Amino acid sequence: MDNYPDLADFLQRFTTKVLWHFTGYNKTALEAFGILKSIVSVQTLKISSDYQKIKMPSGAERLGYPASCVCDIPFKDLRIHTARYGNYGIAFKKDNAITGGHFNPVLYVQHDHHLFKHAEQLLDKFDNANTNTIANNKELYEYLMIMGTYVKRSDLTRKISIADTDLDKQQKNNFYYEREWRSAYEWKFQADDVAAILLPENHLGEMKEFIKDNSPTQSYAKIPLISYEMVEYL
Repeated sequence: MDNYPDLADFLQRFTTKVLWHFTGYNKTALEAFGILKSIVSVQTLKISSDYQKIKMPSGAERLGYPASCVCDIPFKDLRIHTARYGNYGIAFKKDNAITGGHFNPVLYVQHDHHLFKHAEQLLDKFDNANTNTIANNKELYEYLMIMGTYVKRSDLTRKISIADTDLDKQQKNNFYYEREWRSAYEWKFQADDVAAILLPENHLGEMKEFIKDNSPTQSYAKIPLISYEMVEYL
């Protein structure tokens, strides 16, 4: 098998060899840059402080664990993603992110899908018929938390909107284009796990100096720094 070519080399608009993490969602450029420098400095991709809440068809919320998020998007297709998540990002080698960071693709579920409605009915029946409810059944509760972490509910028929936060909160936006991967584990990565760092041209020089002047980041010296403007240009 090792002698076979990696088909990703020939399918550049389908998948990529890296997973991108962007730092600018609902942040100013300076905030996004600061978060990126922090990730580079402490060499840690932290999980979010928010639980992954899933709104069931009735509006009830089932929880998943907090997670960190990356995306599997080829370089030429990053623009629609960065319009929402900003121009500051770090790319991790996919194999390393899978084995070391425990990242896994998200399962996208249509918000009003018949099976999703049926699942809610089954959960409600379990709680109503059993004095040992889901919340009190540790094994079942943990299983549902795990599943909830990696499920993303959305309206797969809707045109993509990058600015409607209300749609986001209601989980009725179309997130399928994000090609999101999640991990419920904090990842203390190494410089060898990093494929590239992406940021606007006006902050390239500052990032180079930051890497050179801080001993924890000097191992990044050979990692490519890519101008975000190349995404726009290509």
